[in-house]
Amino acid sequence: MAIRLDVPARVKPLLQGIGRIAADRGLRAYAVGGCVRDWLLAITKTTDVDVAVEGSALDVARATALVRDASLEVHPQFGTATLRIRTPRAAILRVDFATCRKETYAKPAAYPTVTPGTLRDDLFRRDFTINAIAFEISGTRFGTLTDPFRGQRDLRAKRLRVLHERSFLDDPSRILRGIRFAQRFGLRWERRTARALRQALAAGALGWLNPGRLRKELARMAEEPDPRACVNALVALLNEAR
Repeated sequence: MAIRLDVPARVKPLLQGIGRIAADRGLRAYAVGGCVRDWLLAITKTTDVDVAVEGSALDVARATALVRDASLEVHPQFGTATLRIRTPRAAILRVDFATCRKETYAKPAAYPTVTPGTLRDDLFRRDFTINAIAFEISGTRFGTLTDPFRGQRDLRAKRLRVLHERSFLDDPSRILRGIRFAQRFGLRWERRTARALRQALAAGALGWLNPGRLRKELARMAEEPDPRACVNALVALLNEAR
C-alpha cells in the first residue's frame, strides 16, 4: 500500500498546481529533501520547498511563474530555477526547481559532474537518508512517498546515515551539515557513517573545501537554534580524529 504524506495547508495548493503543470507536459514532479523530512517530523513552518522533475524542470518553473505571477530566477546551465511567491500572510515562499540528475566526482571535494537522471539517481546524490525522501505532486499520486534508502526508518530511530561510504570524501561539507542536523533534530551517527566520518576527518577532508564553501557552511551553523552545541560537536569530532 502506498504511503501518503499530509502536506501543510499553506503550501498544498501551490504544490498541486505545480504537479498539474508537470502532468500536463507528460512529466512527473516531486517534493524532495528537507521539506519532506520536516513535514514527516510535523514541522510545518518550512518556507523553502525543493521540487525535482523527471524532465525539464525549467519548463515547469517558467509555467508556474506565469500562473502565479511570481519572480523567477533561472540557471539554465544547471537545469535549476528559483521561484519566490508572496503568501497571503506576506511571507515569502521559496521553491527551488531542479531537473532530476546524477552526480559524479572526479576527485574529492570537487564540484560534481552533472548528467540527467531518474528520481532514484537524484535521491542517491543527497547527503543523508533523511534528506533522500520524496513525495509525488503529480496528478492522482499526489502525496505518495518514495523512500528507496529507508530514510523514514532512520528518522524514527533518530539515526543519521550517509548513502554510501565515500559520501564525506566526495563532499566534505556534508560533515558540517551532518553536525547541524544531529544537533537540531537530536540524531546520532549511524555506526558505519561514524566510521566514515572519522576517516574523512583524519584525512583532513575539511581542509579540501574552498574558503567560500567552508564559510557558507559555518555561517549556516551559526544560524542554528543552538550554534554553540554545533561548534562543540565539531571540536569534539576533530579532537577524536587526531
